[in-house]
Amino acid sequence: MLMLGECIMLNNVTVNGNVNGDLKSKPLASKTKPIIVLATFTLQGGGAERFVLTLAKAFFKLGFDVHVIGFKAQVDYELTNDVMVHFLNYQQYRWLPKSLRYPLFAKIFDGFVKKHIGTPTLILSNLYQVDCVLHHSKLDNIVYVIHNTLSMEYKLMTCHFDGHQKKINDLKQLYANHPVVCVSHGVKDDFVQYLGQHPKITAIHNPIAQDDIKRQANAFDAHAKLPKSCEQGYLIHVGKFKPQKDHKSLIQAYAQSTQALPLVLLGMGGEMSACEQLADELGVLDRVIFMGFQSNPYPFIKSATAMILASQFEGFGIVIAESLSLGVPVISTDCPHGPAELLPDNCLVELNNLSALTDKINQVMNKPQDFITPFATHLLPECVAQAYLDFMRVSRVD
Repeated sequence: MLMLGECIMLNNVTVNGNVNGDLKSKPLASKTKPIIVLATFTLQGGGAERFVLTLAKAFFKLGFDVHVIGFKAQVDYELTNDVMVHFLNYQQYRWLPKSLRYPLFAKIFDGFVKKHIGTPTLILSNLYQVDCVLHHSKLDNIVYVIHNTLSMEYKLMTCHFDGHQKKINDLKQLYANHPVVCVSHGVKDDFVQYLGQHPKITAIHNPIAQDDIKRQANAFDAHAKLPKSCEQGYLIHVGKFKPQKDHKSLIQAYAQSTQALPLVLLGMGGEMSACEQLADELGVLDRVIFMGFQSNPYPFIKSATAMILASQFEGFGIVIAESLSLGVPVISTDCPHGPAELLPDNCLVELNNLSALTDKINQVMNKPQDFITPFATHLLPECVAQAYLDFMRVSRVD
């Protein structure tokens, strides 16, 4: 039986948990290269999860020994041998109250890193539950990466109601003990506005692996998987079906448009069935195509006429930058906070203005070339990785 802190190798993946067999643990890290660890909850489909793997590969290219540690063994993305991936079994401790669970799992995390990886030069903590655990870690060089607009995600704008002031105080305490990187300037401004000034905080945009995206975009012909109605072009949206992404407004605005091109929706989530019902009620179910989650969305994006987002808020809007890397026009709501940092004014639509969104959809269907935005090279992964190293004053490996 695998004991706590021991691991089993499965190709380039180590799994921590209950596994039958006589196992012996051994160090996995290089003895010569400095170590970087990226911690995340899962590697299941999402922008933050893509961020982790993309940045991990970039650190590897810069000469570091890179490890990704997940708290739940779910993987939706292609893994390479460049980066070691480990999973710790957080799920078996969920029965514990948070006041005990977080410190205990931090101790488990620390023990695993020390025994199997070594002494990291940098540890990047991604997403709230991981942040809550690593808040109790005794390891050095931890950085919190804030992927979303905190005031929107936790409804901090209504902090004077329903005890939300307690949530603000909890977040202040959570993020006080380590440096913070926000994935956009808007997210940073929002952080400071609601949680106060932080002694060490900066904004670094998410990495976009343009070469990898182009390679994956050529993996197959998207039209072969889409209905014939998409042969002359289509609009696309990629994202989880959750309130933040506001698929319902997108479908309503599309229903009021000329519907000259079909609307293809990639993703899964709790609001998917309600959106299918809405499309049916509006009489556009034959024009709105629900494709579910796609582990490789890039062929669908590459072949699209334009990407359309109707989000209520974003941290960065990684799918915007990925679309731009493929030369695909993007239209987005001017929501807080990422889109305005990536797109010019003519590609932005006032938030919660359905008629304006409908007008913009009609315009991009008619003249998509008017909405092409150049890809910004500072988003390339090695540039982003170097920005993290500069922020933490970590020397690049020669």
